[in-house]
Amino acid sequence: MQGPTHLMLSWYFAESAGVRSARDRRIVAWAGFAPDIDVLAYAGAIVWYGFDKDLAYENVWQLVHHRYTHGLSFVLLTGVLAWWLASRTPARARVALLALLASAIHNFFDLVGGGPTWPIYPLWPLSDFKWYATWSWTIGAWPNIVILFGCLGAMLLYARVVGRSPLECFGDRASAWLTGVVRQERRSDSAAAGRLRWVIWVSVALLAVAVLAPLGFNPFG
Repeated sequence: MQGPTHLMLSWYFAESAGVRSARDRRIVAWAGFAPDIDVLAYAGAIVWYGFDKDLAYENVWQLVHHRYTHGLSFVLLTGVLAWWLASRTPARARVALLALLASAIHNFFDLVGGGPTWPIYPLWPLSDFKWYATWSWTIGAWPNIVILFGCLGAMLLYARVVGRSPLECFGDRASAWLTGVVRQERRSDSAAAGRLRWVIWVSVALLAVAVLAPLGFNPFG
């Protein structure tokens, strides 16, 4: 599955679990996205190989992704970091547990939506055991696209009905901005609000490139 899908699903997971603090919901959501931090290796490889995405994919992305950050050690590390970052409340351990589960669920979703030729290594570094499903679909297959757009649609609907959304991952103001848009609320168009809009749209564009680049999209021609 694509990274934005993991981020949104993890936020919904935190919301459905009744996490009350926006800070803690963000922690759980980003924990569910965290295994895809290895995309930085792919971005670096693209630059290293002169923006040749095929070389970057073959020499780095295909070898790195789903290995070092999609295993037991990273799941446990995610839980520890979440406990350290969570609000100082009695629910701190619960937030850490939810973050750990979100990271583990990310791995399962990648097993289902990553394709049989792209296994994960759930026991790394204890073992190089490969885990894959012959019936799974590839990352560019239509089910992943449907799930992604389903999450985006749910984000708009949830913002309209409840008043918050997965954009909360980028800050309370980002979520409030989306809520104001879908509810057609009039707000003062201050310079700060204008900057926020640019940050959001640039972030969306970067996320789109991050999703499309491994699928064959080349913005450099």
